[in-house]
Amino acid sequence: MSGIFGVFNRNGKPVDKEIVNTMLDAISYWKPDERRTWTESPVALGHAMLWNTPESKLEHLPKKQDHLAITMDARLDNRKELAEKLDMSDYPLKQITDSDFILKAYLKWGEECPKYLLGDFAFAIWDEKKQQLFCARDHIGIKPFYYHLDDEQYLFCNDIKGLVAYPNLSKSCNDEAVSIYLRVGELWHPSMTFFESIEKLPPATSMTITHKEVIIQTYWRAEESPKINFNSLEAYSKKLRELLEEAVQVRLRTVYPVASHLSGGLDSSTVAVLAARSLSSQYNTLKVYNWVPSPEQGDDPSYFEWANSRKIAELENIDHYHIELDAKTLSELFLNHDIAMNDTVDLWYEFLVRKEACKANVRTMLSGWGGDELISYNGRAYFADIFRQGKILTALKGIWQESHMNRKRWRRFAGRCYRELLLPLLPSRLHCHFPKVLCSSVDYPLCTQSAFAQLVRKKIHPEAVFVAKKDIRTDQLDLYHKGHIVNRVESWAASAFKERIEYSYPLLDKRIVEFALGVPPELYRQKGKGRFLFRQAVSGLLPEDIQWGNFKLEPQRVSLFLEIGKDALKLWRTRFKEERKGRQEYYYVDPVKLQEQISRLVNLEKASMEERIEVIESIEKSIFVLNLGCCKSHS
Repeated sequence: MSGIFGVFNRNGKPVDKEIVNTMLDAISYWKPDERRTWTESPVALGHAMLWNTPESKLEHLPKKQDHLAITMDARLDNRKELAEKLDMSDYPLKQITDSDFILKAYLKWGEECPKYLLGDFAFAIWDEKKQQLFCARDHIGIKPFYYHLDDEQYLFCNDIKGLVAYPNLSKSCNDEAVSIYLRVGELWHPSMTFFESIEKLPPATSMTITHKEVIIQTYWRAEESPKINFNSLEAYSKKLRELLEEAVQVRLRTVYPVASHLSGGLDSSTVAVLAARSLSSQYNTLKVYNWVPSPEQGDDPSYFEWANSRKIAELENIDHYHIELDAKTLSELFLNHDIAMNDTVDLWYEFLVRKEACKANVRTMLSGWGGDELISYNGRAYFADIFRQGKILTALKGIWQESHMNRKRWRRFAGRCYRELLLPLLPSRLHCHFPKVLCSSVDYPLCTQSAFAQLVRKKIHPEAVFVAKKDIRTDQLDLYHKGHIVNRVESWAASAFKERIEYSYPLLDKRIVEFALGVPPELYRQKGKGRFLFRQAVSGLLPEDIQWGNFKLEPQRVSLFLEIGKDALKLWRTRFKEERKGRQEYYYVDPVKLQEQISRLVNLEKASMEERIEVIESIEKSIFVLNLGCCKSHS
């Protein structure tokens, strides 16, 4: 992912070139392949290049062309289509850069141009004739875009470090962002960051800034995806298979080695197999990473957590690697990780994945992330949906049939009726009054300063986090808009700069997202199987036990991680006492409460896995808030 930034002095004053160089240095910590800036009176653009696609080696950004200047981080996937629409078919496609396409699109369609672009992109175009800066972010939000706006100036960057380096920009913490993080565990918000002075441009949004006005437009909405009606299940699954193959193929447009996640589950296996087969036809091999450590003596190597990814790798001639996480490595992350730079996802294995991939010169990392909420959605709202339509006996019979695999069938049946019928059909305001409902709450963090908790309590009310909605389509859209999809994407993008890696998400391809929201909802759950349409679409691609298996949990990995996490927190406590002596005041988190909670971890050994996860994650979140530079003290 290339670094981009810009400064627009809306007051008309010339941009200070020394400040531009300071920002360029701030986003060059990962040693870009090329660095350049462009300055013209009140505007400056900057670029730190990461080569990846063949065409990226032809780019020299920022680029000035006639009255337009552009900086961008983009991979366009409809290049052939754009060449035809923009009358560029006479040029060799391999010699046309993505910035050429974007500039041509802007000249033809103006501020409507993002609608015609397919792929992952964030860009800014200075239009000298109109004296305006036009910025846009891709449909799903794969490429980050942060900005600061006031009456005097507009600053943007796709790496928060570039904005933080700008002199005199306030570094004050955003109390609401901190409260969301502590309550939910991530920063789920379309525009908020941990800094009061820095915002995010939401996905599928463009922004036009002039000396006197600012126009923000949403150019695409997932809920407006057109309905899709075919004559048969075979037609739906065939079309989906075509979309999956195309979505993976366009993300392999690179001159560097490619890697992928491979847990052995449905989503990652599909992405990995399609990528491996395409690369094999070009005599290249896919590298895959599994977060589960290698089986040790006494472990059952045929157990699915180890066996499934290995089976896929052997069948497809894939280079397979296990990731080993230890308490010392995790404690170092607890000490040094800065969530203010916008990585709030606590998937610590991924830090080691990136490190290993970087050693192999990988620059594209494929992930199956985003499938669960959309195209491989498990149909959890299906029974509430048909129950609401008056098909009461059909819903109850379906839940009973799907409960047969459990020895305590009646108990499982009752539990599923509670989760899949009662809760979804209740008004959302009542959810948090019912048992076994995960709710965001100001009391969730065990170590919050009481004064801060009281401040948040006055503003924010608890809400259920993962309760299914009353019907499938509403539930999918709720999961899509909730914020955790984009938060994962932004988090991994922020931390991947260091290793010069770009994440790519085939299941979040705009075409697949629209297909997922356009097909009849009942295709997601049939014959007692969730994710039914997706399973049908990958017939012949995956072994049948993986294609039709219902496993999703990783109890071995999670159990091991809880032990590692407990030991890492103890190591952190020792280091904290040594390194933070003399500092007494913390506004958000009470260090004394925090250390007391770590001391009590030994009492959790007999607690359920869910209870242990909740306590350890709460302590982790408090530690990262304690690490925030703007939050260590508060005046």
